[in-house]
Amino acid sequence: MSAFKVPIKSGLNEYYGKLKQTVEGLTPEELLWQPGPESNHILWTVWHMARVSDRWANSTVLGGDELWEADGWAERLGMPVEKYGRGETPEQVRDFPPVDIGLVFEYFDQSHASLLAMIDGLDESDLTRDVYAPYRDDSLNIGWILGHILAEESQHLGQVAYIRGMIRGFDG
Repeated sequence: MSAFKVPIKSGLNEYYGKLKQTVEGLTPEELLWQPGPESNHILWTVWHMARVSDRWANSTVLGGDELWEADGWAERLGMPVEKYGRGETPEQVRDFPPVDIGLVFEYFDQSHASLLAMIDGLDESDLTRDVYAPYRDDSLNIGWILGHILAEESQHLGQVAYIRGMIRGFDG
């Protein structure tokens, strides 16, 4: 395995494991609790994180179909295929369907596995290759994308942990 893959995959696996621990034991009501009317709730944030992994790996870098549509996750979660998880209004976040977090994590498990497999398929020269991201109308470097995924997903883990702390306190 190329040396660059080890720290990237380690970081991805670490945040993902900690995310599952952070969400463990929360009730459906707690998963939908918003600290304020303009805030995201935990359920939306976890779903968004799964969508991020799916879109960056399967659509942007690999140029294929997202699992969201190809494997029927939109249908299984009762959402429209075009729903991305980026740019929703506060009202749309509040109206997010109260889907089972276990089902969201099944989608996330598959998205995470596809992200790791995508990394396995890269070599060092791919890190400097640009790919087009139509939802950003921009060409982006694969090395930048990998760093962005680590930063964005870790940031969202912190948000989820903070909201959990607000709900349950320090020892929650």
